[in-house]
Amino acid sequence: MSDDRQKERLKELLMKPENAVCADCGSPDVQWASINLGVFICIVCAGVHRHLGVHISRVKSTNLDSWKETEVEMMEQSNNAKSNREIYENTLPKDFIKPTFGDSIGLKEQWIIAKYLNKSFTPPDTKDAKRINFDVKEGWITKKGEVVKSWKKRWLRLVDGEYLYYYKGTTDKVECGTISLRESGQIDSVSEVDSKPYCFIISTPKRRYLISCNTGEEMFRWIQILRQCASQLSKQPQQQQ
Repeated sequence: MSDDRQKERLKELLMKPENAVCADCGSPDVQWASINLGVFICIVCAGVHRHLGVHISRVKSTNLDSWKETEVEMMEQSNNAKSNREIYENTLPKDFIKPTFGDSIGLKEQWIIAKYLNKSFTPPDTKDAKRINFDVKEGWITKKGEVVKSWKKRWLRLVDGEYLYYYKGTTDKVECGTISLRESGQIDSVSEVDSKPYCFIISTPKRRYLISCNTGEEMFRWIQILRQCASQLSKQPQQQQ
């Protein structure tokens, strides 16, 4: 069967509502696919998939690359909605906020690593799955100071789903400072700052907090937890002073 016919079959698959948006970020510009994972993705997520290695994700363009009939048949066996529902996002926590195409590449990268490399949200009986414990709402981070622009190690703790307290040590009773999530705006990863990896920001009307984590998973976990809290707080009426 000619390559032109394979491309027509791929176009037909992309016209299905189940494949209308990127399986990972929801972008409507879907022109790429991971053959072995059986999902259609956008060009940005395709770049992240390539970095995972072909042993995890074999990426091809639906219109630029040549396709074998067997490869197209693999894509026809499923669709984005089914693959996410039954496999890659099967055990997403309640109220999980999925990264979108408007989010940073750093956040989308950690999301894709969690989904496919670590199998964090696959069905409960999946072997070698590395789950993320979103119930952990404290941990060591490094925070950049507001006045003295130096990085300091701090113990970050979420309190009452609204306040982030940061301390010098895990047993300290008096915090160094507080961040109100009720006032927060953007919560997203940012590019490496001052050679610090896995950085994210919390923007408030008064300040832009810059935080660095030890691992990409920790950064992803904090962003998800804080976004959920901020979303819940935004739905609540403001308390009278």
